[in-house]
Amino acid sequence: MRLKGRMERARDELIRILHERGDSSVAGLAEAMGMSQGSVRRHLDILGADGLIETRQERRPRGRPLTVYSLSEAGEERSSAANYQRLLDHVYPALTDLAADEVSGQPGAAILWRIFESVAERVATEQAPFVRSDELPNRITEVVSAMSEVGVLHDAVDEGDAFRLSNVGCPCRSTALETDAACEADRYSIELLVGAPVEQVATIAGGSACCEYIVRKPADGDAARGSSVPAFGAPAPPSPGRRPGQEPSSRARVELL
Repeated sequence: MRLKGRMERARDELIRILHERGDSSVAGLAEAMGMSQGSVRRHLDILGADGLIETRQERRPRGRPLTVYSLSEAGEERSSAANYQRLLDHVYPALTDLAADEVSGQPGAAILWRIFESVAERVATEQAPFVRSDELPNRITEVVSAMSEVGVLHDAVDEGDAFRLSNVGCPCRSTALETDAACEADRYSIELLVGAPVEQVATIAGGSACCEYIVRKPADGDAARGSSVPAFGAPAPPSPGRRPGQEPSSRARVELL
């Protein structure tokens, strides 16, 4: 029983690493796990048989292609259990706080987006104590650190005229596949914390390898926190030839936290 427990914990750790890092080789996983490549391969074979990981061949300039491992949709769901619980913890009070005029006569899509707007505001309020700097570079670092705790961000890169923020694992993939409001809630919570416009340029739900956000630097140096008014996207009426929520939507201004 003890051996079985250790084996299961090792596989859980592999899932966690793949969720945080994204595509990884056996060598990289073995180094992160502190075990032999042979042991890692055996664990990966079991995870593959359970449908929790996927593989692809990555061509290299020389030698044989490299086998790269990543989480399947089922693996993402397993690694995101805590994120779904956190989402439920925020959705319930968002529902109970809805005023009658926010529901009466409103289409379901509009109500759903209002709920996710409230969820984003609650997430930002919880993480706000950990974001203290008024200088944009430092603030970005603090936001990434804070939002990594809730599965929304993983890394940030300074690209000169902008910061590129990314996350290699979708915190609530099934929900994001059902409604754009889930991705918009993540973007909006980041924007509330950064205090500057945040543009989402890629999503895992949309087929990209990771979720990416751009925060452009002001031309005259670091802006003071709160110099812009964050805005949450609202679902636009569907136009001919597309599904509702398929395109970027108009924005409704809200008061800054």
